[in-house]
Amino acid sequence: MPLLKPTLLSSFLLSALSLPAKSDWQPTYNDKPVPQERALEVAKALPKKAIVPVTESRRVLICSATAGFRHASIPTGKLALIQMGESTGAYEAVVSDDPDNFELDALRTFDAIILLSPTQDFFMPNAKQRRNFSDEEWAWLRDRHNRLIDNLVQYVEAGGGLMGIHSATDACYGHPDYPEMIGGLFDGHPWRANANVTIVVEDPTHATIEPVFGDMEDFRIKEEIYQFRPEPYSREKLRILLHLDPERSDPGKRMKREDNDYPVAWVQSVGQGRVFYSSLGHRHDIYTNPLMLKHFLAGIQFASGDLEADTTPSARIGIPNVVQSAGPWISLFDGETLNGWTQRDGKATYEVRDGVIVGRSKMGTPNSFLCTEATYGDFVLEFEVKCGTINSGVQIRSQASRGDKQRVNGPQVEIEHSPGQAGYIYGEAYENPGWRSPEPQSKDPEVSAHSIFKNDGWNHYKVLAKGAHIQTWINGQAVADLVDAESFELYPEGFIGLQVHSHFASGVEIEWRNIRIREIN
Repeated sequence: MPLLKPTLLSSFLLSALSLPAKSDWQPTYNDKPVPQERALEVAKALPKKAIVPVTESRRVLICSATAGFRHASIPTGKLALIQMGESTGAYEAVVSDDPDNFELDALRTFDAIILLSPTQDFFMPNAKQRRNFSDEEWAWLRDRHNRLIDNLVQYVEAGGGLMGIHSATDACYGHPDYPEMIGGLFDGHPWRANANVTIVVEDPTHATIEPVFGDMEDFRIKEEIYQFRPEPYSREKLRILLHLDPERSDPGKRMKREDNDYPVAWVQSVGQGRVFYSSLGHRHDIYTNPLMLKHFLAGIQFASGDLEADTTPSARIGIPNVVQSAGPWISLFDGETLNGWTQRDGKATYEVRDGVIVGRSKMGTPNSFLCTEATYGDFVLEFEVKCGTINSGVQIRSQASRGDKQRVNGPQVEIEHSPGQAGYIYGEAYENPGWRSPEPQSKDPEVSAHSIFKNDGWNHYKVLAKGAHIQTWINGQAVADLVDAESFELYPEGFIGLQVHSHFASGVEIEWRNIRIREIN
């Protein structure tokens, strides 16, 4: 082989030295394994069937690479998403943070890509690792990251599916196309991880929502909730599915949106592809919540192409979901006094303590009731309750006496520990007292009892009474769905009553807070 001329050799060496130095760095993380107890909770919460039938085998990639904050819930999320594919048969999950999966040929082997809480430029090392790389290596890594995100955008635009969970909107800020593709960019979380928030089911008939939430208008949950920058988020581009109601949530800190628009989940079309995003997923218990897993399943099946859904932007279809012809929310408890309430029947005690109504059992006394002085017909009632080992309930549309019944009587929404009948409807002091809801009458414990009620914490109840139809939800999960013409004929209107049941011991407490009602015309 002839030698290169000196001038050519010098040019060749200079050119080679100017090329970015390739790096063999790969994202790796020292995540804590999922504890066995939590793994069991995940398994118990898994849906057993797909939202819609699977027309062909689906393969999805779950990527949780991070260059910024790394959520501790990622391993729980991975486990839940893997097992949900297995339990429903809806998809096969491949879990990997290998950047090679985002080469175009590799991307095309997947029906959908799931970005599980990625942060920042997630195919880059984090800022603390920067000193481990030369400028040339860093430049190569930056070029690779941008190229892989370009590939992801191209994959979606060509008909692929993308699902973003939680901090998928806290990523790739500087990329020219990623923010538009995911739909929004993180601008803080006014509601931190322990905030109690009300999520409104804004688009109840949407194909990704109705099979999950049914007739639910909203649900309460504890979760970190994002707000989004003015751009690129827009209802002119996105179909909003869920949003947070600030008035019915814990106070938010540093809320920036003057329009009070705090979306939680959306879909959109990007080119020929499908994008689903949900900001839920910060906490471990999101992945042990059956309702939330079903929500994610709907998103996966939409992104994978099995669940067809309308992506017409919300701005073109009308206003968010509200209770039609409903009055304003009225607080039944001022947090300081029992004004507006009257005690009836038994001798249990009621007091206000630290902004909570506390009822305390007393031996040798019948059921006691703290009753509103006002009466209500059709309404939405919400409250939170926590109790010791005592059977209790909340009366609705009830009366102080009827005929020979000189005691509180009427429909009662059950409160009791799990497993049990919490949320079902009981006929308190009816002519023929007993369960009005059919489920507790079953001898099958799988039908007659459930474990939705949290024995050691606060439980959010929602009761919708409209005509003969009474529905209840506990912690966002539907419980009773009762049509009871006989009850409605006897009790079309009445007071709300907080029961302390007769008990074998004194001093057992039950607590209520955040009690409010909204009348329906």
